[in-house]
Amino acid sequence: MVRWPRWIGWILLLAFALRMAALTTYGLDLTLRSDDEGYVNSAIRLLETGTLTYRGPTEPERFAWEPTVKIMPGQPLLLAIIFLVFGTGIGGLYAAKIVMILIGLAGIYGVYALGKYSFGTAAGLIGALLLAVSIQHILTDNLLLTETPFMTCLIYLVYYSVRLASERKWSHFGAVLFFYIAALLLKATIALYPAVLLVYLLLKRYPLSLMARQAAVAGAVVLLVLGPWWVRNYVHYERFIPLTAGEGNPLLLGTYQGVGYPNAEPLEDLLKRLHAEHAHADAFTLLEAQKEAAKERIRQWWQSDPQSFLYSYLVHKPVLLWKDTFYWIEIFGVPKETVRQVQPYVVWAGLCGWLLFLLLGKRSKLETAFVAMVLLYFTAVYSVYFVFGRYNTPEMPFLFLGIGAGLTAIWTRVSEFKRV
Repeated sequence: MVRWPRWIGWILLLAFALRMAALTTYGLDLTLRSDDEGYVNSAIRLLETGTLTYRGPTEPERFAWEPTVKIMPGQPLLLAIIFLVFGTGIGGLYAAKIVMILIGLAGIYGVYALGKYSFGTAAGLIGALLLAVSIQHILTDNLLLTETPFMTCLIYLVYYSVRLASERKWSHFGAVLFFYIAALLLKATIALYPAVLLVYLLLKRYPLSLMARQAAVAGAVVLLVLGPWWVRNYVHYERFIPLTAGEGNPLLLGTYQGVGYPNAEPLEDLLKRLHAEHAHADAFTLLEAQKEAAKERIRQWWQSDPQSFLYSYLVHKPVLLWKDTFYWIEIFGVPKETVRQVQPYVVWAGLCGWLLFLLLGKRSKLETAFVAMVLLYFTAVYSVYFVFGRYNTPEMPFLFLGIGAGLTAIWTRVSEFKRV
C-alpha cells in the first residue's frame, strides 16, 4: 500500500530545503528593494509610532511618516509581530524570511489537502510537488511581500469553502471566515470573494436558512474586525474608506496598457503634471488625483474607440496577466527568459488539466467549476488595473493542481480500460 502521508512529507522537506538553500545562498541581498523594503519600513514605524505608514520606492520621503491607506495593514502587522519578538536588525529580517518560508510550506500542504479532498490524493501530491519546485515561488517565499501569506490564505479559503459546501459544519464556516478576513487584511482584491462562494453554495444546494445565519455572523465579525480600520481612516481623512485608496496608481497605469489607448498625454508627462499640481499634498490626495485622471482616461478611451477598449480589458490584459511571471531576480542560475518561456505552457497545462478532469473525472464537477470561478474572478479583478506576473503568483497553485487533476483523470481512465 502506498503511504501518501509520507510522500507529502518528502515534498514539504524538498520545498523547505530549496527555500532555505536560497536564503543561505543569497541572504538578505535577495530583495526587490521595492515593496518588500516598503513593508519592512512600514512595520518598523508601526512598532515605533503606532501609526501605519508606507512609502514606495519613488515616492516623496514625507510619505514615510504620514498615515497611509495605500495598503491594507496585514503585512506590516505580521512583520511588526515578528520584529517585536526578534528585533528589527539582521536577526529580525532573517526570522521574517523564515516565517515567510514556513507560511509558503503551509500553502503547499494546503494544495495537497484540497487535492486529496476533492480531486484525488495523487492530484494533490502533484500540485504540491509543482508548487514546491516552482522557481518563482521559491523566490517569492524569500521576499517579504504579501504574495506568500495571501497565497496560503487563498488556498485554505478555497479548501474550507469546499468542505463547508459538502459537510456544512460550523467549524468549517469559522475557518472560511478566518482565512477570508486574513486574506482581506493582506489584499483588498479578495473583497468580493463571498459573491463567488455564494454561487458555489447555491449550486451545492446549501440550506438557505443556514446560509442566512452564517452570513449574519460573518457580517458581525467583519464589522468587528474592520470597524477600527474604518474609524482610523475616517479620523485621518474625514471620509469612509472601507479598504484602501491605493488603487489610483495601478488603475491609471492600466489605462496605458493594451491596444489603442489614448496617448495625447504620455504617462510620464501625466505623472509629472499630477505630482507638480499636488507637490505638497499627502499620499491619499495624490492617489485620489490619479484615480480621477484614470476615470477620465477611461471615459475618453471608451468614447473614442470602444472596440480597442473592450479588446484590451477583455482579451489583451487577461492574456498578459497569465503569460507573465513574477521572477524578477535570478536564483540558482535559472535564467529569467527560461521561466518566461515556460510560463504559458504551465498555464495551458493547468487549464487543460481542469478541462480533462471535468470531462473524464467521475466526481467533484462542481468543485472544478468553483476553482474555475475563483480563477475567473481574479482575472477579472486584476485586468481592471495594470497587469503583470506578480498578480498571478498566488493563483498559480490552482493551475498546478489542475495539472495533477488532469493527469489523475487520464491515469484513472487508462487503468479502467486496461482492466476491461
